[in-house]
Order: sequence, then C-alpha cells, then structure tokens
Amino acid sequence: MKKDGDFRMNTTGSYRVARVYLGKQYLTFTFEELGYLAYIIYMIHNQMTFYIAAMTDMIAYIDTAHSSTTYVEPHSNANKSINYYQLFEELKSVF
Repeated sequence: MKKDGDFRMNTTGSYRVARVYLGKQYLTFTFEELGYLAYIIYMIHNQMTFYIAAMTDMIAYIDTAHSSTTYVEPHSNANKSINYYQLFEELKSVF
C-alpha cells in the first residue's frame, strides 16, 4: 500500500485491480486501465509542455487581434503549430 496524506492506493494481485483513494472516496481500476492512464498522462504532459511554450505567442496574438474586425496575420517568428485563423474566429465569438 502506497500512502501520501489523504491519497493512497491499494492493489491486489488475485483480482488484478487497484483502488485509488482520496480521503474516503475511491475509484477502482483494473491493472490494464492503470497502464492506459500511465500512457495518456505522458501524452498530456507533452501537450502541456507544448502549450506552455506557445503561451507567449498566443498572448501576443490575442492582444493584437482583440481589437481587429478582420483576420490578423501572426508575427513571422510566431509558433507555427498554432492554428491562428481558428484562434481568431474563437476570439471573435467571445469578444
């Protein structure tokens, strides 16, 4: 059993399940589900790293596009992985 404050996890080899507790509430996972969660957590970590790296370019673009009524091209050195046209359309639906 692994214990860290209110968070703890119990596993059983015979039933091949793990029960993850937070305080008195818990979720039960099969070992296969835990393997899948471990895999997607790695992917989510990589996505978050990308978003953090692109955040400065997105903020700069939002500041520029906020007051415009027509599509604004991003700076030439802006992150190329961001779909700026879609971002602009989303901004116009909010502002």
